[in-house]
Amino acid sequence: MKRLMLILLVLIFCGTTAAIANPVITIYAEAGTNEFGETVEVSLSAENDAAGMSVDLYVGVILPDGEIWSTQYDGWSHSIEPWIPSIYVPAWFEMGRTQFWTFEPPCEAPPIDETGNYCFAALLMYPGTLEYVSAASVSDYSYEPGSSTDVNMISIPAGSFLMGSPDDESGRHANEGPQRTVYISSFSMLETEVTERQWEEVMGWNDCSDSRGDNYPVEFVSWLDCASFCNKLSQALGLEKCYALSNVSYNGVHISTADVSCDFEASGFRLPTEAEWEYACRAGTTTRFYTGDSRADLDLAAWYTSNSDSLKQKVCQKQGNEFGLYDMHGNVWEWCWDWYYSNYYGTRPDPDDNPTGRTTGSDRILRGGSCYDIVDFCRSAYRGSSGPYYCHRYLGFRVVRSN
Repeated sequence: MKRLMLILLVLIFCGTTAAIANPVITIYAEAGTNEFGETVEVSLSAENDAAGMSVDLYVGVILPDGEIWSTQYDGWSHSIEPWIPSIYVPAWFEMGRTQFWTFEPPCEAPPIDETGNYCFAALLMYPGTLEYVSAASVSDYSYEPGSSTDVNMISIPAGSFLMGSPDDESGRHANEGPQRTVYISSFSMLETEVTERQWEEVMGWNDCSDSRGDNYPVEFVSWLDCASFCNKLSQALGLEKCYALSNVSYNGVHISTADVSCDFEASGFRLPTEAEWEYACRAGTTTRFYTGDSRADLDLAAWYTSNSDSLKQKVCQKQGNEFGLYDMHGNVWEWCWDWYYSNYYGTRPDPDDNPTGRTTGSDRILRGGSCYDIVDFCRSAYRGSSGPYYCHRYLGFRVVRSN
């Protein structure tokens, strides 16, 4: 597989190629284990028994599953002469989880963020020709996510509530009913949305469209990115992962496609179900917002279009609910686990017990509204949705754990 990938690497840069067997090249990666953030020295030596020639050096990384990730040209032409039989060309690369080399055509391989063996590949091209030689070396890479992440989880007691909105609620949409009684087991929920600081500590990158500081909610994260965050946070704190992700592909640092299943009994972090989110948001209330029914009541609890200048704000600046949760209304939309189905309420039993949504769908649930949204979209019962691959400046999330 690795040999096949090296051929592919060559084809990317050369189109049709003709290999020359005379030079002998070897790649050396730094001995031992290379950890995230360290600088890795990748060295190449070449011997030449043929006529003098100049060569251009390309170095790339092949992931453990055999996918080529990215490549770099070192910017120099190197002379190999028969009477100077070897060259030694070092190249230094920082091991990170973001795309640190330019790659054309665009690459959908993931950032390097899992422990494993990574194959460093080299390609020697002869300037002005399509002739090349190549070699590879394997080096261990160790990934350890930060374990000091501060997550203030609020204990949410078990109970029941009327899920959805009554027929006469102002701003109501048909997909919010019929109301039904839902029983929810106890769980813990993050006090606020996941912040930029928390995201960076766990993921190592921040792609916010409006990065404003540590205590602002992270946004421009897809539902799939959030599932990955949950697993990495669980791993960092020594907990069982809730999600199994397979067939994963990336668009830069963002996960663009994946198959995801959830173990709701696992000890780690996950996204709330839609029922858990609404139960936690209402905190025993039956009004449009947990502070009441009016626009003035919403002003107490939320950043929305009328008071935010359509910009996200620091967390915990507005009034929390009776459970001690902040920003459940407004600021950024919050991803939930469930697939969206417009008539989902009408297909469920009454009473219902810890519903987790349909097993298939095209869009995932969004709740709570954002700093960009009108009053009606910030109601406790309002149901939004979007594709799990979608990123937007107003899409964020918070995490939960089962008790």
